Amino acid sequence: MSNVSVFAVVVTYNPNVDLLKKMINSLSNQVSGIVIVDNASINITEVKGCILEIYPSTIFILNEQNMGLGFAHNAGARKSISVGASHVLILDQDSIPDHDCIANLVQTEKDLLLKGVRVAAVGPVYYSEKTGEVYPITKFRGPFIDRIDPKDVVVEASFLISSGCLIRIEMFDKVGFMDEDLFIDYIDVEWSFRAAFKGYKLIATPSARMKHSIGDERKVVMGRSISVHSPLRRYYLSRNSIYMIKKSYIPFGYKLRESVFNTLRLVIFVLLSKDKGEYFKYSIRGILDGVKGVKGRFPHKYS
Repeated sequence: MSNVSVFAVVVTYNPNVDLLKKMINSLSNQVSGIVIVDNASINITEVKGCILEIYPSTIFILNEQNMGLGFAHNAGARKSISVGASHVLILDQDSIPDHDCIANLVQTEKDLLLKGVRVAAVGPVYYSEKTGEVYPITKFRGPFIDRIDPKDVVVEASFLISSGCLIRIEMFDKVGFMDEDLFIDYIDVEWSFRAAFKGYKLIATPSARMKHSIGDERKVVMGRSISVHSPLRRYYLSRNSIYMIKKSYIPFGYKLRESVFNTLRLVIFVLLSKDKGEYFKYSIRGILDGVKGVKGRFPHKYS
C-alpha cells in the first residue's frame, strides 16, 4: 500500500456551484488529483471557473450530451488510471467528505488487506448536514434487509453507495468497470453484487464520514423515511430493477425482494406523486422496457 495516489472522480450535471465549491475545497488537501466528468451541464463555464480557481490541476472530461453515470464513472476511472492513480474515489456532485475521510478510507483498506480480507471497495458513513441523521448500512439477508447502525467498527455491507466509494485500480481488472447499460440507478448495487459474486467484500467504515443527499425528496410512509424521485428517475429505477432480476449472479433473495417491491413501489410512489398520471406512465414504461431488455438512455419521446 505504499505510493498511494487517490484520484477523485466527480460526475457533474447542472450542479449547484456553491455546493460543488465546498466539495472541491474539502477534496483539495485529501487527494492526489481530481477528474471532473461533466454530462453536458448548462453551467459548465461557471463550473470550470470555480473549480480551477480552487484546484488548478483539475482534469476535465466534457461530454457533449448526458452519457449517464456509469459511462462517466468509467471515463473518470480510466483517465485516473492513465495518469498513475492507485485508487479511484467516486463522488456525486452533492457529496462533501469530512476533512479526514479519504485518509481513513485508505487506512481501513490497508488494515483489512494486511489481515487477508479480500476488499473490493471501502465506503464512508453518510450523514445529513441538515438533520445530522446517520444513514444505516444495508445488509441483505435473503429477501430481508438489516439496517445496521454504524458505530465504532467496520461493517461488511451488501452494497456501497457509489459516492464516496474508494476502489483500488486492480479491482477494475478483477471485477470490471461500472455497467454503462444502466445509465443511472442500481449502478453501485450491480457492481457490489458482481464483486461479492467474485469473492470480494464491500466495507463501510465509521472512521470516514461524508455529507450526502439521498433522493430528490424524502417522505415518511408507515413510519419509514423513503426517497421520492422524479417520474423519469422512476423509469430508470423500474427498468433497472428488472435488469437486476435477470442477472445470474444476483442473489435469489434480492431478486425476490425486487419482484415484490416493484409492485409496492408503483402503488406507493404513484399515490405520493403530485402528477400521478406521469408517474404511472413512466413506471409502467420502465417495467415493460426492463422485460424487453431495453438499456441505456431513456429511449422514448414523452413530454
